[in-house]
Amino acid sequence: MVRRRIEIELIEDKPKRHTTFTKRRKGLEKKTRVFCNKFDAEAAILTVSEAGNAFGYGHPSVDMVLDRYLDRAREENNGVEERLDGEVEDEVEEAAAPLTEVEKRIADGMESGKWEVAIGDLGLEELGELEAEMQKIKSNVAARAREIAASEKNVSDGGSSSGNSSSGGFRS
Repeated sequence: MVRRRIEIELIEDKPKRHTTFTKRRKGLEKKTRVFCNKFDAEAAILTVSEAGNAFGYGHPSVDMVLDRYLDRAREENNGVEERLDGEVEDEVEEAAAPLTEVEKRIADGMESGKWEVAIGDLGLEELGELEAEMQKIKSNVAARAREIAASEKNVSDGGSSSGNSSSGGFRS
């Protein structure tokens, strides 16, 4: 039998897609096992099915490889975090620069809840700037609301990202 290369594309038939996923996952695990044995390497693979079931294979184990990787990443990021702390402080100081008269009036209006007083004397250019800032805020609020809704959906679904394999959890 001659092997032929097929185009990678979405398999429309759901049972065929599931079968193909299972076969390719097992093939990937076998290739990983052979690679690790041949080169005395450590590797971990994580695959998540369309149903949200997570499967893991690792040599010597998934946990051991991930812990080692995460420890190394933490060590590398320590210097970055220390440097960023100083940069963030500088940005906060810059952001705390004195407010213009218009910004003060708007802030006072926001605190008192009297928007008409805050924006009553603004010119066309200033109103345009205020509108642009309000659009940014609106976009940020909508994005944050989507994030919260998605995280709540994941929690109510039982954390679909942590499914299980045929053995009842991660296999290693």
